[in-house]
Amino acid sequence: MKSSRPAKFPAKLPVILPASVRGNLASLAARLPFLALISIGVAMSVLFLAREAMARVGGGQSYGGGGGHGSGGGGGGAIIGVVRLLVYLTIEYPAIGVPIDIVVVGYVVYRFVKPGKGSETFSSATVALPLGLETAPRRPDAFAFAFVQLRKFDPNFSEIVFSDFCYALYAKAHDARGRGQSGLDQFSPYLSEAARSALLQRNPAGLKEVKGIIIGGMTIAGVRGLDTPVVNISLVFDTNYTEVVATDGGAPGEMTYYVRERWELERKRDVLSPPPAQATALHCPRCGAPLQKDTVGACAFCRTRIDSGEFQWYVRGINLLNREAKGPLLTSDVPESGTGLPSTVQPNFAHVRSQFELNNPTFSWSEFQARASLIFNELQAAWSTLNWERARPHETDNLFQMHQYWIEAYKRQRLRNILDRSKIYGVQPVKIQEDAFYNAITLRIWAQGYDYTIDDGEKVVSGSKTNLRNWSEYWTFIRNRKAKPGAARADLNCPNCGAPLKVNNAGVCQFCGGKITSGEFDWVLSKIEQDESYIG
Repeated sequence: MKSSRPAKFPAKLPVILPASVRGNLASLAARLPFLALISIGVAMSVLFLAREAMARVGGGQSYGGGGGHGSGGGGGGAIIGVVRLLVYLTIEYPAIGVPIDIVVVGYVVYRFVKPGKGSETFSSATVALPLGLETAPRRPDAFAFAFVQLRKFDPNFSEIVFSDFCYALYAKAHDARGRGQSGLDQFSPYLSEAARSALLQRNPAGLKEVKGIIIGGMTIAGVRGLDTPVVNISLVFDTNYTEVVATDGGAPGEMTYYVRERWELERKRDVLSPPPAQATALHCPRCGAPLQKDTVGACAFCRTRIDSGEFQWYVRGINLLNREAKGPLLTSDVPESGTGLPSTVQPNFAHVRSQFELNNPTFSWSEFQARASLIFNELQAAWSTLNWERARPHETDNLFQMHQYWIEAYKRQRLRNILDRSKIYGVQPVKIQEDAFYNAITLRIWAQGYDYTIDDGEKVVSGSKTNLRNWSEYWTFIRNRKAKPGAARADLNCPNCGAPLKVNNAGVCQFCGGKITSGEFDWVLSKIEQDESYIG
């Protein structure tokens, strides 16, 4: 978020420069264009480095927390150095400094104040673009294409079900790690000996429990082997968890870690994927019985010893990429990026849309958009108040957990990110997917509001209460293909029984017992992606 308040400097900054540079500053006038380019380049580099620290619901925050992969910590020092040099030149050598200032400020104003082309189409009211509007994709999504190829061998393969399975397995594996070797061995049908050993190596002496396991994000890093009998998928998890360790004579100590790790999964290519409920239950991959093993390590029911992906996805290896106790950086002011980019639209979208409408004759775009707007408004309110339970009925389990990761991070740092008077001013459908179990629709949503972060003393520590912020994101909504035909609800009532919308921690309606957050009855949000990184 870019702060609206200008930086204030003392009358003269103490700048330390090598003597050779200080003695020859006058000769730099002839190199003015070069210096201007350097200044702009450094400034722009820092802005791009800082992009990960954005706030907002699903706003691309950095999981690294100031170290490792996500901090961009060196960028802040670079920009301070450039600013100090420019101030020094302006004060001591205005013939050099002032022209450079004009070039840099002019470029920044042009780059970040000039409205983007993508926003000029919309008025202040909520508007849906014509459904036939298409723009060329920025680049093909290799992983999406790979999954299309995989479905030729496994018609049941669903990215949504696969993601749910991976989230569930990650959480159960780390929970089992808290119980030591015996706990992890129970999951040997899903975790190789090498993967279990890699997890056990992290255990400190006296570990009693691993709790508070929250997955902030899961990224597909590679898909290989579609032309072979065995398919391999690489995943990168960004998570946090708390380890409880016994102490000598005292109460157990706790330490929360922010972690990035890479998992390597494999599975026989031609296996038919199980339906959603069976995929995430983590029973015996062959017979579906509870995970119980006999004395030789085989399933106690079907007597099958599993050490590969013959029946279900199997983790061959786990690599810890980064682990630190420091939380994410939540107070950086970062300019919005990507709002003016053209929309990335699914190839041949008009045909895909027509086929979807043919397959779903009761579907209404206006009703769908009304439900999307309801979910948008509920999420902004829940985020701004740190009352994330309010968002529970509207998100899939995985997305809710990811957002809970950030809510807890804000609470730990005694901060609150507020989205005041936020509203949608433009919507464009850009992608539709249908698999064996789910329908998914991706909308590009343009919105605006006052976006700022306050501390527990109500002091604004980043963002602005007075500068309106515009942004756009890609939101993906899913619904089970077996959902009853009917209008998408745009009210706060259960889509199954019609009672006031009230769900428990598992996303189940407290009146009818229906699993609301699975998309079984109506559209729920499953993913938010930033416009500068979305590839379709």
